[in-house]
Amino acid sequence: MRLRSAVIALLLFSSILSGCTSSDSGNTDRIEDLEAELEDSISENNDAQSQISTLQSALTEANEELSAIESEVTSLEMSISELEGQRNALAQIRDEIAIQLDESEENVSSLHTEISSLDQQIMDLDNQIIDLGSQIAQKDVSIDNLEHTILTLQNTLSSLTYSLNYYVDECPLDNPGFLLNIGYDDGNGLGVEGDGMITFDEIQFTVGECPGNYGMVYNETTTEHNWAHQRVVEMGGVLYFIADDGIHGWEFWRSDGTLSGSYILVDIRGEECSPSVDPDTGEATEDCVNYSSNFDRTWDNIFMPVEVVAGKNLVFFTAYNQFTTWSAADLWVSDGTSDGTNIVTDLWNYWDYGCDGCEFDYVGVSNLEVIESNGNNADRVIFSAIRADGLDGEQGYPQGEELWISDGTEVGTRMIANIEPETSSWIDDNGNSQCCADWDGSAPRNILVIGNQVWFTGDTENYGRELYRFGLSLGGGLFLVKDINPGTVGSDPLYLTRGSGGLYFTANDGSTGQELHFSLGDAFTTNVVKDIRPGFNNSSNPLWLTKLGDKLIFSANDGENGRELWITDNTELGTYMIKDINPGNNSSNPTGPMKVLNGEVYFGATDGEHGYELWKTDGTEAGTVMVKDLNVGENSSLSWGSTEHWHGEYTLTHGEHFYFSADDGESGQELWRTDGTESGTEIVVDVHQGENGSWPWWLTSVGDKLYFTAWDGDQRQLWHYWDNPGPILS
Repeated sequence: MRLRSAVIALLLFSSILSGCTSSDSGNTDRIEDLEAELEDSISENNDAQSQISTLQSALTEANEELSAIESEVTSLEMSISELEGQRNALAQIRDEIAIQLDESEENVSSLHTEISSLDQQIMDLDNQIIDLGSQIAQKDVSIDNLEHTILTLQNTLSSLTYSLNYYVDECPLDNPGFLLNIGYDDGNGLGVEGDGMITFDEIQFTVGECPGNYGMVYNETTTEHNWAHQRVVEMGGVLYFIADDGIHGWEFWRSDGTLSGSYILVDIRGEECSPSVDPDTGEATEDCVNYSSNFDRTWDNIFMPVEVVAGKNLVFFTAYNQFTTWSAADLWVSDGTSDGTNIVTDLWNYWDYGCDGCEFDYVGVSNLEVIESNGNNADRVIFSAIRADGLDGEQGYPQGEELWISDGTEVGTRMIANIEPETSSWIDDNGNSQCCADWDGSAPRNILVIGNQVWFTGDTENYGRELYRFGLSLGGGLFLVKDINPGTVGSDPLYLTRGSGGLYFTANDGSTGQELHFSLGDAFTTNVVKDIRPGFNNSSNPLWLTKLGDKLIFSANDGENGRELWITDNTELGTYMIKDINPGNNSSNPTGPMKVLNGEVYFGATDGEHGYELWKTDGTEAGTVMVKDLNVGENSSLSWGSTEHWHGEYTLTHGEHFYFSADDGESGQELWRTDGTESGTEIVVDVHQGENGSWPWWLTSVGDKLYFTAWDGDQRQLWHYWDNPGPILS
């Protein structure tokens, strides 16, 4: 135990004994603080002793085993002694009987029999003694081996040492720490014997971590380019997103949460230069600009944001190529490496909007919906796109915006549903009449994949915008689910949400107004669930459709109670208001993004006495309660409700908590979490100290860490939060 205590003391005082070669006093203070933090963490965490205990335990076990074997040997020797005593006693009896037999004049058969029996017993005892002697010999060999093992372990423990390394690249930007490498300075592997550093194969185990519960992950943006990371997705424990570092424009990036693991994957458009003349010297030069390839764009009032979706092995995203062909965004794919990030195919090749009679309202590939790999099928993506190739003659005329699928390869990218035919003609730039093309297409929107069925809405001249589905499996195909609003006007289905074995959505059938509908995929089962706000074209306008088990939670306005929280099981009788949170005709306005945790839906609402605060429901009136009045009184703590693309997620379930953005009236909008209880509702990160708030957006769960973007008063950057377990042994 004295040896173990010495090694533990070595670990505890390692920070003090090690020095810092930096001449920067501020950095020295930071290192000393981190050393002190590491020293405190190690002394408070018994796990830091576990690897050393392994060696000590092995030594203890060897000593215990040696003691046990020695005890066995002693016991065997005692057994031999006892057997030898029994054998000697029997031999004496035999000798006495033999003397009696010799002195007897008669043939006493009983004495002969007894002598034979004693001879056999003596022989048996001799055999037992020989066997025990053999066991003792084997134990002696084990004793020799254990004594050698004990000596080796003692030498190993006595030569165990450490080195302390500044831990930077593997940590977030502002959370460097120390890594304690423990092992033998014996030159094993690529290590150098006797250099005072434990490296490579010399390391037996490590103690260390990136300290703190939160911190900034990466900062590569300038003050003029400070909107941080957007369209954040996760694949294989790595974040993928778009970012503008002030040099390359908005491009495709990745981060594993560490300084060294955060970088741009590819600068798609690159630097574009044009000839210029220096006005001062008259010398020929170049004007160079590095434009963005990932950016939101509007064409003729049609807004198309950048989209990024992730499967299990591939990330699909939209991007504009070089300047000469940038008029429509293309589909790109990445396997997480720079070499593996490429354009899938150029569907918009050498076409522009300049032809006479063209009716384009299109800015590129959109509405990406990923289908994760399953069995022999790789990751795929469903999307909406127009194909047009100006170099392909009549075959390249625009086919209209329709439904496409891609596995990330050019050969695996194809249109799967051509709803509107190519029937339009036009006059080209030379005054010649051309035919035939489709400028509009059905413009698929609201795409949702359930199993092998792709649900979406499409807009046609004959039906308006209605609900469609496409079967991906063999024998599937395209179906107009139902002309919900008969004629050419369309029912405008919205908020497609899976549930009850089918699909919930809102639609206007032309008489009931915008109400909740349900469908199993055919006209017969596609109907309004309940006319919540009766009357011709009165609409309850259901919002925030959220699946809870086999039911659906949503908000609706019945015209009598205001906008309140409702539930449905897909029957009219089972569709009702859960609770009149703000009594009377007043609205509580249940607001999302709603999320489910442990069988309860979390949402924002006001009861008329408090402002917009955090609520939860289990689907019953009694189980619909305010979690906590964060901003006391009539003040509101929540500013939810936006679905704008640049916000991303600002509510999320992560682990056993619901995380959300809130303002308690003192800290501004910051990151909070709750376990569903008032006492378990707490602020976890106050990035922007004071009342202004950091407005955390793009909450993303990766393993045990929660990533988000936040404004620190100067810039919006990528941050992380986790329940830090303390020093980690590996």
